[in-house]
Amino acid sequence: MDEQPSIKKRRIGTPGFWILLAVGAVIAVCVLAILVDSVVYYNKVHAGISVSGLDLGGQTKGQATASLTNLVDQSRNSPLTLKAGAKTWTVMPAQVGTTMDVQGAVKAALAFSRERNFLSDVITRFKLYFSGENLPLNGTVDSAKLNAVLGGIATQLDVAPVNAGLSIENGQIKVVEGVNGRAVDRATLAKQLTALLVSRRGTTVAIPIVTKEPAVQAQDNQAAQQQAETMIGAPITLASHGKTWTLTPEQIVSYMGFKSQDENGVSTLVPYIDDTKLAAFLDTVAPDVVVKAKDASFQNDGTKAWVVPGVNGEVLDPVATAAAINAAALKTSDRTVEVAVQSSQPKLTTAAAQAMGIKDKLSSFTLSYVGSPNRQVNVRITARYASNVFMAPGDIYNADKQIGPRTAARGYKLAPGITGPNTLEDVLGGGICQVSTTLFNAVFFAGLNVVERHNHSIYINHYPKGRDATVTAGGKNMRFSNDTQHYIWIVGKSNGITTTFTIYGTNEHRKVTYTTSAFYNVRPMAKITVLDPSLPAGKSVVVQAGQSGRACTVVRTVTTPDGTVIHKNTFNSVWDMYPETVLVGPATTSTTKP
Repeated sequence: MDEQPSIKKRRIGTPGFWILLAVGAVIAVCVLAILVDSVVYYNKVHAGISVSGLDLGGQTKGQATASLTNLVDQSRNSPLTLKAGAKTWTVMPAQVGTTMDVQGAVKAALAFSRERNFLSDVITRFKLYFSGENLPLNGTVDSAKLNAVLGGIATQLDVAPVNAGLSIENGQIKVVEGVNGRAVDRATLAKQLTALLVSRRGTTVAIPIVTKEPAVQAQDNQAAQQQAETMIGAPITLASHGKTWTLTPEQIVSYMGFKSQDENGVSTLVPYIDDTKLAAFLDTVAPDVVVKAKDASFQNDGTKAWVVPGVNGEVLDPVATAAAINAAALKTSDRTVEVAVQSSQPKLTTAAAQAMGIKDKLSSFTLSYVGSPNRQVNVRITARYASNVFMAPGDIYNADKQIGPRTAARGYKLAPGITGPNTLEDVLGGGICQVSTTLFNAVFFAGLNVVERHNHSIYINHYPKGRDATVTAGGKNMRFSNDTQHYIWIVGKSNGITTTFTIYGTNEHRKVTYTTSAFYNVRPMAKITVLDPSLPAGKSVVVQAGQSGRACTVVRTVTTPDGTVIHKNTFNSVWDMYPETVLVGPATTSTTKP
């Protein structure tokens, strides 16, 4: 028992003991340092960490975010200058949509010493006290905005290359050498600007320019040169319908052009006859080539109407003719070309005529009156002017307008016509109301809609009672409308004595009934006698014919097959009483009698 104290003293004093004690002290210091470091930089960026050169050590997330945001804001006013020769352009970061990832950078700074295992993180923190770590501040650029800016710059700097070509000088084919162009190397420039913009470094950048060679070189045009020389080597003859026209080499030269076309992936120059340049020459040829189209028409036999088919015509086809001339020009012989034509349709095609629905006779009416030879002329030509009229559904026939002016130049003669109350005088066109009255009655019995109709002021007994129709220039008129579902065709003919009008269309089976009243409001004609000493005794002369006054009414009813009323018209006719005036010789007492 007495030996134990001496043994303890010997163990404490051994070297091993002091080594253990030293190691323990070091470990304790390290642990303490780690604990202190953890406390000091808890939720803070560790010392020695910077982002894009900005020291963020010891800053909280909010402080680091504010510091980096302030740095980014300052860099927004740092422009990049692009330069090409004497020209410069300024690009601001905001102009191309530059954005910096401040949040990502702060997150990376906070996590730099905390993202591995404990031992690795301790080593990292220890190193930071001596060497530090600079983290990048990443950013992006809006590629669409950047491309738009570069596109605007390229528009000012780019020069397109000029392909080698051929020209015509004094009738000779000349080779034109190509010229190099230049273009902004936009891909390289975009990379350079993106790197500078996200690094927030304002500087001057030389715009990279690349050379653009022509797609077509002089040696590529040898074949085209030979073709062009063949084209102008001899005249070309154009033929049609027995006629010929000659294109001289000088003319061919003036109509030539050159175009580039792709042949097996290679752009190749080709000479050709330009149809635009050739147009003026073909315009002189075209009239002799035309075969006129014939419109579809109608015929009738008095009962039915039918379509006579139209016939297509021919006109010069300028594009095809130019192509044929071009093909002939490339030949060394057989340089005669037939003019190319294309079909031309008539204004009224067969199909369009058939769709008009003109096939059935709707009505026909005839009036006859001999009259004077001049009156017969007037009636005959008026029937011609009033005839062969096609009316679409809804169209209105205007007799005065359709007949036209009654002038000598149009064939009219002087014949008796009503010029005022109870007054007949020779006028140009006297007697034409035989035509309007005949047509009115054809309209009447066709069941068409009557728009306007007036009776003559003088009663004419050779016209149907209550169904006469007068027409005066710019005054009383006869008008009617086509109220059917199809076209109608007005056909008239006259030999000056007998006049007939027939109306054709599609039969809707309209039924026409009418009544004609007896004369009413009848007033006997008065007779006025006037003494004329110049007449022989007992001699009398009627100098003014008179007429009794009267009126009558015609009522027309037009119905459908099922009895539905389409029209119910009342046509009133009134004739005033005009006294007869008689001159008598002196042996007879002059009297005035009612």
